[in-house]
Amino acid sequence: MSEIKIERCKKIQGCLTLPGDKSISHRVALMSLLCQEKVVAVNYADGADCNHSLEAVRALGAQVEKDNGTVQLTPPNRIADPDGPIECGNSGTTMRLLAGLLAGAGVTARLIGDDSLSQRPMKRIVDPLRQMNAAIDAGEHDIAPLNIAPGLLIPIDYTMPLASAQIKSSLLLAGLASGNAVTIREKNLTRDHTERMIAHFGGSIKVEDVKSRIVPDPDDPRKKKRVLDTEEYKRAIILNGGTALAGGTVEIPGDLSTASYFIALALMVRNSHLIIKDVGLNPTRSAFLTILKRMGANLIIKNRRELSGEPVGDIEISYAKLRSRKVSGDVVPNLIDEIPILAVLAAQTEGTTIFRDASELRVKETDRIRAVVANLSLMGVKVGELPDGFIIEGVEDLSGAELDSFGDHRIAMAFAVAGMAAHGKTVITNSEAVETSCPNFFTMLEGLRL
Repeated sequence: MSEIKIERCKKIQGCLTLPGDKSISHRVALMSLLCQEKVVAVNYADGADCNHSLEAVRALGAQVEKDNGTVQLTPPNRIADPDGPIECGNSGTTMRLLAGLLAGAGVTARLIGDDSLSQRPMKRIVDPLRQMNAAIDAGEHDIAPLNIAPGLLIPIDYTMPLASAQIKSSLLLAGLASGNAVTIREKNLTRDHTERMIAHFGGSIKVEDVKSRIVPDPDDPRKKKRVLDTEEYKRAIILNGGTALAGGTVEIPGDLSTASYFIALALMVRNSHLIIKDVGLNPTRSAFLTILKRMGANLIIKNRRELSGEPVGDIEISYAKLRSRKVSGDVVPNLIDEIPILAVLAAQTEGTTIFRDASELRVKETDRIRAVVANLSLMGVKVGELPDGFIIEGVEDLSGAELDSFGDHRIAMAFAVAGMAAHGKTVITNSEAVETSCPNFFTMLEGLRL
C-alpha cells in the first residue's frame, strides 16, 4: 500500500496531451481478434486495465507488439482455447466484453479477476448471452469467475433494462464472433464506441434513432411539444449477421475521463489556464462538459475534427466561480465515471448540489458513493449520502486531510485534485490505484503547478 502527499497549489498553467481513451483502447484490442488484417492502435492507453485486454488477446492467439504508445495486433487464423485462465485484473470492461466475444467464438475459457472485480455483478451480461444460447456460467451468485464453453448461438433482439455500454458491447461482440444478427434497443443512450469501431473496421451496422414529431400540448393547447413515436426505447443498434471486420489503423483520442480531473483543477484554482489537446468529444461521453457549461465554466473547444470515426478537439479552460446544478436523470449514464470529480467541484461551488440516479456508482471498483461522502466529510464539507447519490453543500475552502482511495483509481484522482485546491496537506493512501488507468497521473498533475 502506497501513499502520496499533496500540497495546495496557487496556480496551474500548461498544455497537455493525454494517454488514449480507455474505452476505445479496450475495444481495439478485443475486436482485433475478429479482424481479417493487422490492427494498428496509435496512442493506446497505458494503464493496467487496458494491458489486461492486450494480454487476453495474446492468450487467445494474437500477436501483440508495443512500441512507444503504438500497438500492433495481428489476429490469429482462429481464436484458440487459452492454456489457462484469462486474468482480467480489475477491468470489468475486459471481462464483460470478452465474455460475449468468446461465447460467440465457440471457445472454452475461464475469466478471472482480482478481489474487487470478483464481487462486481455479471448477471447483467450472463442473462442476455444465455438468451443467445451461450454456454456461460457465473456460479450461484452471478459473479466472476466466468466459465465459457462452446455453444451454438442464435440471433437476439434485446431491449436494455439498464443503461450499460458493456452489456450492449458484449452482445454485439457475441454477434460478430458467431455470425448472428443482433438488435439492441436502448431506453437511455450509452457510449457508442463499439458501434463506431465496427463501422470503422468495415462492419455492417446501423444506428436508428426513434422518430419524433411535434404535437399540441394536452395541458396547454396553445403550446407544442415533441414526442417520440415509441416510448419503449430511444435508439436501435442493428448488427447484420455474418458481418466481417477488415482491420486497419485506429488513432485513439485522449481520454476525456482523464481530462476531467485536469479540467476540474483549472476551474478550482484561481488564475489558472490550461489547454488539453486531442481529447475525445464523443457525444455519448461529453455530458461532463455540458454540465460544466451550465455551471458557468470558462471552457472553449477548438480544432474540432474526426479521428478514426471519433470526434476530437482541443479544450481550453480557465478558473471560474461555478454555480450549483442538480445532476440526475438520463444524463447520468453518460457521465457516471466523472461524478466523483464533479462532486469535488460541487464541494467548492456556491449553493447545494444534488446528485441522483447514480446507483451504478455502488458497484464500481469500490462503492464510489460511500467513498465520496467519506472523503469530502474529512475535508470539512457537509455532505449527505443518498441510496443513489449524495447532497453536497459547497464551502469556501477545502481542508487538507488523510484520505483513502479505497483501491479505486477515480477516487484517488478526484481527491488528488481536491488536495491541490485545499488548505494544508492532503495524504491519499492506496494511491497506486491510479495505475489502473493513468500511471503517470501524479507526475502530470505536479507538472502543471506554478
